Amino acid sequence: MSNSTGLRKNTLGLFSLIFFVVAAASPLTGVVGGLPIAIFSGNGGGIPVIYLLACVILIIFSVGFITMSRYVSSAGAFYAYISKGLGENWGASASVMALMAYFSVQMAVVAMLGFFTQLFFEQHFATSIPWWAFSMLFAVIAWILGIKRVEVGGKLLGVLMLGEVGIVVLMDVMILLKKTGPVTFSSFEPSVFMQGNLGIAFIFAIASFVGFESTAIYAEECRDPHKTVPRATLCALLLITAFFCFTSWSLVQAFGLDRIVEMARKDPGNFVFAITRQYVGQWAVETMSVLLITSLFAATLAFHNNISRYIFSISRDGLIWKELCKTHPTNGTPHNASHLHSVILLLLLAAMGSINIDPMVHIFAFGTAIATICILVLQIGVSAAVVMFFRRTGKQGNTAWRVFWAPLISLVFMVITLVMVINNLQLISGSDSKLVQFVPWLIAGCGIGGYLLSIKSRKPIKSPSAL
Repeated sequence: MSNSTGLRKNTLGLFSLIFFVVAAASPLTGVVGGLPIAIFSGNGGGIPVIYLLACVILIIFSVGFITMSRYVSSAGAFYAYISKGLGENWGASASVMALMAYFSVQMAVVAMLGFFTQLFFEQHFATSIPWWAFSMLFAVIAWILGIKRVEVGGKLLGVLMLGEVGIVVLMDVMILLKKTGPVTFSSFEPSVFMQGNLGIAFIFAIASFVGFESTAIYAEECRDPHKTVPRATLCALLLITAFFCFTSWSLVQAFGLDRIVEMARKDPGNFVFAITRQYVGQWAVETMSVLLITSLFAATLAFHNNISRYIFSISRDGLIWKELCKTHPTNGTPHNASHLHSVILLLLLAAMGSINIDPMVHIFAFGTAIATICILVLQIGVSAAVVMFFRRTGKQGNTAWRVFWAPLISLVFMVITLVMVINNLQLISGSDSKLVQFVPWLIAGCGIGGYLLSIKSRKPIKSPSAL
């Protein structure tokens, strides 16, 4: 490629972009790990409605996000939007939070990936390979694939995503076919979905959509990004919603409203596996175990690509070492950024493994807590950025709903959600450690650090997507 700081153009279509987003959401992991907790800690059999509510709020957020996407076509995504709407200083702060979010969630996912792979090999091959060795292996594979042309990863993610979604949908269908008694829609009645702890249920539901905004990260590599990014964003939101809503409703059919909470609380880790064994068979449980590993790997690869493009974007804008915005001469991928964060990830995994840190209790718990808060803060920042950008430049033919009311409503809902998350951090993270309560302060400190960093003079490298 002639442009050493430009990503390869016209390489991703609509479906590849959707695969990246849904893979990052890791739907099978959300069903096996998050859904049982959302049921017994949240609003029980009314959980399907909460996924619909989360979708509505994120669609309202997407109104402004998509409207502004016509004026931003940079790999920086949230960072680029906030820079354009609130200024470069706030954009720099957002870049630090975005990197914290994606790196934290990648650490959480790759640690969980190593943990479940270790369990699988112990059960089937009687080996004693430590979790961190598997995590490092998968990190290296993601590193290699991340340097390849981006469409290669898109095709692989498509195959893995179809597998994990397929096995869950099979379980859903078999429940409906084999259950005794009529199918009930009581989950959608106000008397049912308004019970329990709606706040906790909503937090787990909206966490299932983490990564949906990553469509904008690939804007420079899309075919016709001004159309592809908005379509992919909405399609991904609707697909994730349909998946979780249908699956949670099907699980209610398996036990009924009166028993669903009791069964989910009894053994949340094996809740979905037990239902699959009962309605589909042991072979499906074995298949689901393998697909859980591939699901986590798909998320690892998706977040690897996200992080590489964030580092590439902030380097190109002059915030960090300029060599990190160089792209591969043949593949057009941000290979230097990929090398840097892969080496950091491997060193961290080796260090954590050497001191016997628990991958689930510590790494996954803290990683998900940091990522959830950072993403919510970024969504608040983007909502404010949309309002300020169009207030400064004029509506440019857009309606007040698109450039003011929708972003304002989403900002209010995101602030409320952020407060609920901070107040329930220990439950969300699954950790009893009091150190979890310091996570918001850590994030705030890093955000301030990014803001102060941007005050220093910098000389941005001209971006091919600059407007």
